[in-house]
Amino acid sequence: MRPYLTVIYDSFHEAFVSRVLYILLLALTLVLLAIAPLGYEIKRMVQLHRMSIRDVPSFVNELRQQEKSEGENPGKRIVALAGGPLKELVNANEDTRFNGNQMGDVVDGLNDVLAKKEFYSEEAWKDVKLGEETKVLLKKGPEELTGDDLSYFNRLLMRDAYPVFLGNVPAEQLYLTYPLLWEPLPLPITQDMFEMTVKYMLTGFIDLFVGMIAIFVAILVTAPIMPRTFEPGAIDLLLSKPISRSLLILAKYLGGCAFVLLSVTYFLVGLWLIVGWRFDIWSNSLLLCIPVFVFQFAIYYCVSVLAGVMWRNSIVSIVVTVLFFYACFGIGFLKTSVFEPFIINPTRLVRVVDTDEGLVGVTQVGQFVQWNESLNAWEVVLQSERRGPENFAMQSILIGPIYNAPTQSMMYLQQPTGGGPRRRGGSTSFMTAKWSGNWVAEEGPDPPTGASWILQDAKDNVFVVSSAGVFLHEGDGTQKKAKFLGFDIPLGGNNAFKRLGPSQGVPYFPPFAAAIDPSSDRLLIENQGTLYLLERDPKKGYVVATEAKRDGEGETAVGLTGKIAVVADAKGNIELRDAQTLEVQKSFRPAGDTPPSSVETSRDGKFVAVLFHDGALWLYDAEAGKGSRIDSDASAMAFDDDKLIFADNKTRVQVRSLSSGETLETYWPQSDWWRFTYDWVIEPVYYVFPKPGELNNLLKYLVTDESTSSFQGPQSTGDLREVRMADNIVMPVVHNMIFICVMLGITCFYVSRLDL
Repeated sequence: MRPYLTVIYDSFHEAFVSRVLYILLLALTLVLLAIAPLGYEIKRMVQLHRMSIRDVPSFVNELRQQEKSEGENPGKRIVALAGGPLKELVNANEDTRFNGNQMGDVVDGLNDVLAKKEFYSEEAWKDVKLGEETKVLLKKGPEELTGDDLSYFNRLLMRDAYPVFLGNVPAEQLYLTYPLLWEPLPLPITQDMFEMTVKYMLTGFIDLFVGMIAIFVAILVTAPIMPRTFEPGAIDLLLSKPISRSLLILAKYLGGCAFVLLSVTYFLVGLWLIVGWRFDIWSNSLLLCIPVFVFQFAIYYCVSVLAGVMWRNSIVSIVVTVLFFYACFGIGFLKTSVFEPFIINPTRLVRVVDTDEGLVGVTQVGQFVQWNESLNAWEVVLQSERRGPENFAMQSILIGPIYNAPTQSMMYLQQPTGGGPRRRGGSTSFMTAKWSGNWVAEEGPDPPTGASWILQDAKDNVFVVSSAGVFLHEGDGTQKKAKFLGFDIPLGGNNAFKRLGPSQGVPYFPPFAAAIDPSSDRLLIENQGTLYLLERDPKKGYVVATEAKRDGEGETAVGLTGKIAVVADAKGNIELRDAQTLEVQKSFRPAGDTPPSSVETSRDGKFVAVLFHDGALWLYDAEAGKGSRIDSDASAMAFDDDKLIFADNKTRVQVRSLSSGETLETYWPQSDWWRFTYDWVIEPVYYVFPKPGELNNLLKYLVTDESTSSFQGPQSTGDLREVRMADNIVMPVVHNMIFICVMLGITCFYVSRLDL
């Protein structure tokens, strides 16, 4: 054993004396010293920022309505004290489309008002329910408050007056600090989001400095190790010892990896200490990234070793390793950055709905497609409103659709993409699509502020659940219009929605979850860790019949039947609760920690289906008391009487009988040339090829404990209905391990046959 340890030590020493290594260590040290002074501090939230206001256009419209009303109210106080830009927006036409600069004017105007001592008026706030903290400051006397105390008090007043728009504003503000260089920089995130944000930034930071720069330098440093082994005199001395050629190669290989192990450990331990010391985030999982980066280097180094043995030239070894890197990058780029975002994902079905005119699906980019039996293909029948490039439109902006049989129409909520111009009166459209030889969509009345769910009960009544509560849709879904000089003028849009309560639990802060019992009109709402079971009273509307706290935190998807309530959280846990008491009866975890995308229940309440972001489709039989995974590549699902309809990522749709479990019908479109190339060339090659780049998913999972990524990136709201790509963190490790073993096996076999 001692000879092999000596070889490993010699390999490590040979790399350690390289000048390039010292340059790398110096660069890593300078990076650590540069970020060490970074810190943060917490202050009271005395100003608003863009993320503080939910639905800016609707908020301005609310100020406009209060400005026109009689008597004193908070809106009139804001407009009276506001600067010119905000006052102009309030007095502008309701059809004004908001851009980024105008939204900034709203925030700046409100911040100016917060500094006004005369903001509070007893007459204006007489009908506003004040919070406990506001009452305490009010007793001290607003006239006695100055500076930040006054701004904080006015912000509380504004929050109490507009809980739907400002109710989720945190009480404290985070500031990033860096000594001697800048004033504390306010961060547009809450304290609850701070730790996760730091972890996400760490993931990208160490991937850049370690995963790319450090590993590339390590390849340069270790590339000469193997060619020098075969230099005259060196190989003779080594083989004179009682060691085998294969174990000699493996010992040299481990020596190079040991060198990288120490280099990566030096940087990540230093980073771990700085983050823990300066941000009080002792992320022990950060230390688990050390073996990940060593493993990533080992993939490239096994190629370098084989090239060094075959050509015995360090330059050739480096060139071959770089070419291998580009080959891995090219295959991954073709799959994940060309074929999937531009060809495969745009046609992926994320909604299915059975209509009287046939089966309709909604693609990831918002196209409505209907099955054409004669063409054996999905035919585009309706294009939803989008802003921005077609292939990058986010499906999370479309809520629904539901099919309303009495009006023979599909109804859905259309939200604008982040960063796009805002529509008249708000950020959400209520859309109705009717059949006239083709599906034709028409914008309906303005939905309530914060509309997030559209549901339908057993009597085909349509409900919209918004931040302000539950609203019944009255009418046929179209906007009533009048003619003036040949132009259509909308009339009475908001009167089409009648608020039915409740008075408890609102406002609902997004992203909240809602579901309706298909056999009745009972509703289940989950908002910030609290479950509300709503029942409809003929006189009072919806009232909270049962309220229960969840043990976990984070976003959920919910479902409701006559007997059970289903709660699926972002960690993959599924709770079956009693439909009356909301007490937990059973718990499942059928897809690991993968978050769900949707929960559906059959109309008779016998079956529950949960779709996960990794494609797993789980069906639970309530009468039998057991669940099973029925598909691993699903992308959409829906119940239709005694049938379950579900689509997969190949745009194939199956209709399965719930009673017998048999497949009744299959919609399988013919593949075009691009799809055929992806299925039979790109995907197989990618599957067998090594995937060193995909170890970044394992890195992200270790640091952030998340195995999915939102398709919207920084514009994500956290809603589980958003399109998310599930990252497989196991298979890349297995494939890369197999590749390393194969490459080292080939190298050892080649050396054993050499005439030395």
